[in-house]
Amino acid sequence: MAPILRAIAKAVGRDFFGDDDEAEDVAQNVLIRLWKAWDTLSSPQEAKRLAVLVAKRECISLWRKEQRRPSTPLTTAHETTRPAPHEGHSIEEDELVEAIRHAANTLPRAEARLWHMFAEAGMQPGEIAIVAGINVRSVSTMLSHARSHIYRLLKKGGYVDG
Repeated sequence: MAPILRAIAKAVGRDFFGDDDEAEDVAQNVLIRLWKAWDTLSSPQEAKRLAVLVAKRECISLWRKEQRRPSTPLTTAHETTRPAPHEGHSIEEDELVEAIRHAANTLPRAEARLWHMFAEAGMQPGEIAIVAGINVRSVSTMLSHARSHIYRLLKKGGYVDG
């Protein structure tokens, strides 16, 4: 049964990350969790369903950990220098990107999670629905609310006209 469950978990990880190394990490972590819960499972079908569920949650967990890693070295508290603009971007564009990130951080937890999957991971609503385990219409509605919230904050901050 373990090779079947491993293949299921790895497929979910590959679909989520598009990368075999990340998918392998997902599969290993899922197998560890399933091994711990093996005595409570009543059938192979239940084990397969649980493998999919745990794999989806593991993908989200690994993705969140990756998002929390700083992409640039942390500065000390006494450093106040402005980072250089991204290659090919103006300071204004970088400020807008930072304002969007700040606005996204004020979203309710569920909307923020979906927004980050959409905006930063580049996932489509259908993919988000599968990972989050919710209806595609719900994903679209929550993303629409997130966009509206972010737009209102950008407008209030003077980043957009209207």
